[in-house]
Amino acid sequence: MSIAPQLSEPVTQRSPEMISPLLRVSLLLGVALHLAGFLVFRVVSSPLPDRVATGPYVEYVSAGSLANDRELEELAALFDSAPLFIPTRWNASQVLLMDPKDEMQGQFPEFEPKIQLLSELQPSIFLVPQNIAVDKPLDLLASRFWRFFAGITESPQSLAEFPDATPIAEVSILGELAARRFSIPVDLSYTTSSSVERPVLYFMRVSGSGLTSYAPTLGQSSGNADFDRAADEWLRRPEVRSQFPQGYLSVKVFPW
Repeated sequence: MSIAPQLSEPVTQRSPEMISPLLRVSLLLGVALHLAGFLVFRVVSSPLPDRVATGPYVEYVSAGSLANDRELEELAALFDSAPLFIPTRWNASQVLLMDPKDEMQGQFPEFEPKIQLLSELQPSIFLVPQNIAVDKPLDLLASRFWRFFAGITESPQSLAEFPDATPIAEVSILGELAARRFSIPVDLSYTTSSSVERPVLYFMRVSGSGLTSYAPTLGQSSGNADFDRAADEWLRRPEVRSQFPQGYLSVKVFPW
């Protein structure tokens, strides 16, 4: 009978000699660095700004706090006038101010009042001048100063109507030292629905024979195209040009 040899597995045990010296040195350096970091370096955080605690702008008083005449006590503390009457030299109520008129009153003797009724009754303004001699009494109620309601019961007076003003043209010669101006009547025929704001101004040159060198030039419009057109047509008439003097003219045509 043969007995087979039994192989036993080797038992592996780590001895202290198996840790390398390099690993030991690394562990010691790591622990030393951590201790140095905790001891040397610190985390500095910025502190929050300080804020002064202030009371609320509006305070709500509950109903329970007003019990036992709490409101009356607060009013008495607020309106207590006792500090105003402390007898000290800093209190304004202790300083007696004398009126200077009262001090000077004793320097003059007493006198009776002088009353002149006639001078007091005279009016400040006279309706009739004082330098005019009056022979008979004047009825002030009939004067023009007192007739405020004289026309209430009277019938209104009919006023004469002003005659209709005819349009005119003001002609002046430009370029002369003493500018001559004269007016001539204007016969215009135009129909417009809008009003004429201002007169229209034209410039034209008239020769010695009474002929115009060129058509009238519009200098300033009247604001109404129909009135400007009627004035231009009127200036182009031969009978109108014959009334103009020789020279460079400024013609201002006024409306109705």
